[in-house]
Amino acid sequence: MHALKKLIIKEWLRFFLASFIVFLILVSVGTLINGFLRENITAVEVIMSYFLELPSALNRVIPISCLIASLFSINKLKNRNELTAIFAAGFSRKNFLINIFQVSIFVALFQFLIGAYVEPFVKSRRHILIENSDAKFRNLKSKGIKASTIGSGLIWYKSKDYYFSFIKFDSKTNTIINTSIYYYSNDYHLARKVFADEVIYTEDGRWMGKNVTIISKIDEPTFPFMKTFPEYEIKLNETLDDFSQIEADITTLNHAELYQYIQNIKSSGLNVNEYLVVFYEKISSAVICIVFSLLACVPIFNPNRRNSSFGKNILFVFVFTIAYWLINSYSIELGVNSKLDPISSTFSVPIIFMLFLATYFYKNRKLT
Repeated sequence: MHALKKLIIKEWLRFFLASFIVFLILVSVGTLINGFLRENITAVEVIMSYFLELPSALNRVIPISCLIASLFSINKLKNRNELTAIFAAGFSRKNFLINIFQVSIFVALFQFLIGAYVEPFVKSRRHILIENSDAKFRNLKSKGIKASTIGSGLIWYKSKDYYFSFIKFDSKTNTIINTSIYYYSNDYHLARKVFADEVIYTEDGRWMGKNVTIISKIDEPTFPFMKTFPEYEIKLNETLDDFSQIEADITTLNHAELYQYIQNIKSSGLNVNEYLVVFYEKISSAVICIVFSLLACVPIFNPNRRNSSFGKNILFVFVFTIAYWLINSYSIELGVNSKLDPISSTFSVPIIFMLFLATYFYKNRKLT
């Protein structure tokens, strides 16, 4: 039985690696050719941009590679009559599915690590690898490059003569939530602190703070002076577009940091659906690897060689891949725009396939 298990896993891994490499080459060629045709960037910048986009591309490729691995490995075993021989030797279909499930778990973990940790890390280095990357590559343009989010869940930003932190910028109401501003003097000593529950951008182009506390004369030998205001105009150099870019920097947070950030802004009563979609999508993309691996194992319940067709498999993979990418992308977009709750938008596709598998396996339970 150990030899049969080894054969099944070996064939699965062989087709997984082959399809993974083929898809990776196709994505790489398309990205590089598109970059080299541009005149305003250098060859080095094209290559750097390729590596910045690579983790995101892998997240799309790996689930489809899992589907192909199961589908084509089973097809090969059927064409060589090995699948029938495996079951005739007493190796049950249940054990076959368990083997595929076990190997797909490792692939799912790999997928999760790429999406949850590698991709954010790479994005956080984009401005180091490519100078003025937001102006040269549209896919990098909306990402903040001046702010950093630390373990407290606050977004920190350095301006010309002050630092400030905040929990979230609400683009719908043009409001900065829980703002702390630290002004420093010419000799870089802390001179003044300003705290506000909200800072709202008004129609006449001013930043108005609500429930503002100002602590001044910090750098002087006298005792600091504190005063509070129900409403106070705060002078900021930044525009609405600047805050949109700063706030977008959360895409550089790994999974654990993103969770902490979500909990922080959730405690303030803010809508966190957009960030929950990003958080759950990392898990969903890993789960779908396992689901696709098992989904393509349906043919083992009818191991008749005459029913297998390489051409049909190719057509199925092509149609299925396009449909999956379109439906999944649309579902996630609905979640980001709060038109669908985060769990439904990220897990609807895996759940639909899981229900299909559960129903199919239950109907064929006597064959397992």
